[in-house]
Amino acid sequence: MKRVDFNQLAEGMILGAPIVDAEGIVELLSRGTHLTQRHIALLEKMKITDIYILEYEGEPYSTPELDLEKIISKAKIADVNFDLEKLKSDLAEIDEQVYEPTIRSVVNRNMEIHVLTGEGNVPIDIKHEKAIADTRAIFDEIQQDGELNLDRIRKNVEDLLPDMIRNNDVLMRLNQLKENDDYTFQHSVRVSIIATMIGKWLGYTKEELVELGEAGLLFDIGKLNIPEFVLKKPTNVTMEEYELIKKHAQFGYSILLRTKGVSSNIKYAALHHHERLDGSGYPLRLKEGQIHDFAKIIMVCDVFDALITDRPYKKGMSPLMAADYISWYSGKLFDGEVCYVFIKRLSEYFMGKKVVLSDGSEGVIVYVDTNFPTRPTVKVNEKFVDLVKERTLFVENLM
Repeated sequence: MKRVDFNQLAEGMILGAPIVDAEGIVELLSRGTHLTQRHIALLEKMKITDIYILEYEGEPYSTPELDLEKIISKAKIADVNFDLEKLKSDLAEIDEQVYEPTIRSVVNRNMEIHVLTGEGNVPIDIKHEKAIADTRAIFDEIQQDGELNLDRIRKNVEDLLPDMIRNNDVLMRLNQLKENDDYTFQHSVRVSIIATMIGKWLGYTKEELVELGEAGLLFDIGKLNIPEFVLKKPTNVTMEEYELIKKHAQFGYSILLRTKGVSSNIKYAALHHHERLDGSGYPLRLKEGQIHDFAKIIMVCDVFDALITDRPYKKGMSPLMAADYISWYSGKLFDGEVCYVFIKRLSEYFMGKKVVLSDGSEGVIVYVDTNFPTRPTVKVNEKFVDLVKERTLFVENLM
């Protein structure tokens, strides 16, 4: 296995190590992926530079062990302090944790969702900001006294739920969230919103939607146990740091396990949200039916929002390109039914949108093929560009 620069990549090369985004939130491509031009375009868009390629197919590879000494060394170089003893204690706790088989959620996929009425006339963007601020306050309290206030989490979900039920435009809902520095908490609120809307489209009851919304707010809670200098470093995470970040799913399960009133559905959503249908995920390498239903929804929302959100060092990709990425792995990494309903509903709001294509040309989406919802036809001046046929082009930005 050898490290290569981006400009050395070529179609057909085989990844020797997984490709993750800068924060370690999303494993974009798994080890063993045979690179295509679409993969290379994705890596360019995400500004990925830490790339390892197999020198020959079948080259052995062993998953790196978590090396705390390297983490400590990096902390010293960065001149930051963190509670090493607590981190060791947290790691020891999850090493001893026994995980029971998944208790799957029982969902009536045919149940109609009745329109819910909200209370008061508070604008949705203000409700979102309040939810972000309150989520941060709740997480701060967990770090201080170890107690999770589940009632406040549930109240935030119930306050946002009526607005999400009434409106199906996912992008409008996400755009109403103002950009701020609280990415971790904003991301949780956004995932909660998308997950709840997917649950609605799948036929979840009101009670199940509230529980799914809570799972969306709490799925990443284990990151509280990851040193902040690792989560918020300005450059790409190293493989050693990624191995530590991957522990957050188990940390989250442990936090929720000792919190009174948290359902098994919410615990498993936190534990399983980085699992993948083909068994390439973590921490337990589960496959398809072993993964909880809530986690199958949240993993799609987690990846989609991470891809479209602007960060200090990179601009998020367009919702169409992110949806295209989701569609590549529908039925492989992600649940096919979840992907289908999400992309289908998302694409309903693409018509008439002004866009910038990857070659710099500007146009308007005039047709969305239901078989290829992420590859619309765009009118550029007097020319119609069918992205189903023009495979080297993609929608760079929505205007």
